[in-house]
Amino acid sequence: MTATRELRQSPHRTASHLDEALEAHRGKLNRVHRVRNREGLVEMVDAFGFCFAFTLRTGDAPIPACFDHLSTNSEDRRWGWMWGWKDELPEEKRLYYGKLLVRKPTFVSMKMLPTFYAMFGRAGEADDHVDDVRAGRLSDIARRVIDYLAQRGETQTKRMRADLGITSQEGKADYAKAVEELQRLMYVARVKAVGEGREDYNYTYDLFVRRYPEIVKKAERITSNDAMTTLLRRLLELAGGVTTKQVKRLFDWDDEQTERTVVRLESKRGLVRADGTLVLPELVR
Repeated sequence: MTATRELRQSPHRTASHLDEALEAHRGKLNRVHRVRNREGLVEMVDAFGFCFAFTLRTGDAPIPACFDHLSTNSEDRRWGWMWGWKDELPEEKRLYYGKLLVRKPTFVSMKMLPTFYAMFGRAGEADDHVDDVRAGRLSDIARRVIDYLAQRGETQTKRMRADLGITSQEGKADYAKAVEELQRLMYVARVKAVGEGREDYNYTYDLFVRRYPEIVKKAERITSNDAMTTLLRRLLELAGGVTTKQVKRLFDWDDEQTERTVVRLESKRGLVRADGTLVLPELVR
């Protein structure tokens, strides 16, 4: 009897078994890395491929969150480490940091970054954003940010807002939302943190293609379908099992993209559907 047939025929027993297998898989993964320095954080992100920077929220896909792996009992030290490393390491291009997965702060390894960029199927040209603007996926403020950075290059948030004439609180909120969306779609990337203190602290941004030309070049060799399949497979390796709803929310894929990618990985025997969950095959054998 196959694993999937057994799951269908004995739902109560196998559902419990699946829960135990998923818990054991995630527990083993989370015990591997205990981070006490910058190098440890880079090694962990390289091993995971991608992960949340801070903590997991209820409903998110259960992938690792770096903050939970910081090996210290001091909450002040934990925040001090992360606050510095999240700025220093991306500036050095040791890893990528930005609001990417579920619009939450995310770390991505430099090796995995081309796969994320390839997911969008773009050529890295100056007018790539036009279709997203026409389709309403990018706001007018987002378009203006892209045009501004294309002309001016790397710029601090406060300077860019001032030059764009964004001064009202509502305008600042719309600008922040636009920059988050541009990060998620990988049109814009954080470069470095500048300023001291709460009032002066802000980021500089540049176009993703100008900040990471080597990443865009590597992404040219990866099709969008292959990129999405790779990301789903890696997600399952990290989580053990996820729902289609969690996949859609994590990567911001629509129903068609999600189902196509699931079927593709399923055909490669990279997942099975069990108890309403997409699961690593080895966890249900």
